[in-house]
Amino acid sequence: MNYGLYLSAAGLQAQQVRQNVISNNMANAQTPGFKRDLMVMRARANAAIEDPRMAAYREPILQDQGGGVFASGNGVDLSQAMLEKTGNATDMALDGRGFFTVRGENGAKLLTRDGRFLLNQDGQLVTANGGRAVLDAAGQPITLQPTLPVHVDQSGLITQGNTAAGGGDGLKLGIVDVKDSRQLIKLGGNLMQVKDPTAMAAAGSETRVKQGEIETSGVEPMTEMVALMEGQRAFEANAKMITYQDQTLAQLNTIGKVA
Repeated sequence: MNYGLYLSAAGLQAQQVRQNVISNNMANAQTPGFKRDLMVMRARANAAIEDPRMAAYREPILQDQGGGVFASGNGVDLSQAMLEKTGNATDMALDGRGFFTVRGENGAKLLTRDGRFLLNQDGQLVTANGGRAVLDAAGQPITLQPTLPVHVDQSGLITQGNTAAGGGDGLKLGIVDVKDSRQLIKLGGNLMQVKDPTAMAAAGSETRVKQGEIETSGVEPMTEMVALMEGQRAFEANAKMITYQDQTLAQLNTIGKVA
């Protein structure tokens, strides 16, 4: 088998994964709080280097030849996006690092940057997308008085009227930070979770809550379009290489045939 066929096929697979990620980014260019995915591409080492068990099959002529390119995983770009004023008292945005916490299935703590919140019929603060309960700093759902105005300061402290919501020291929005973005797993619906719960920590004091605003999508359509076209050209180049190599093999098969 022509070794180049394997390299070109690996390139096709890697570029297909990359195009899927970019397409998803572009589809969420208008989704508030969305954080774009980053596709990590890297060169693959020779099989004898990657797997010691292949050392017995090492070919001297190929020992410095790589194994093509492949997608080794993806990350999340947590760069701050622009804030947009809405005037809705239950809309929140984070200026700085961190995530709002919401309740998932079985009480799991999920993360989001989408601060489009509203009060349901029970006075509970929930996400506009999916109706999930928004959690306070203690990890409990936030319940407010629907008839009273809501005010949230930059630290996330909620007050209604002239008193702190919930009594006592008041309710504070649950805002956490994840120092290592590789711990984040996207679940869809603008929600994330972490592989290891210990990776979550309280957000720093530099993170501020902006009431009456939402964070726009972190996707820049023009940047994604350029990346999409680059990926398409790379995909087509690999496909052409497969065609050329297949034609070469077909010609070799005709050599030495008896008429």
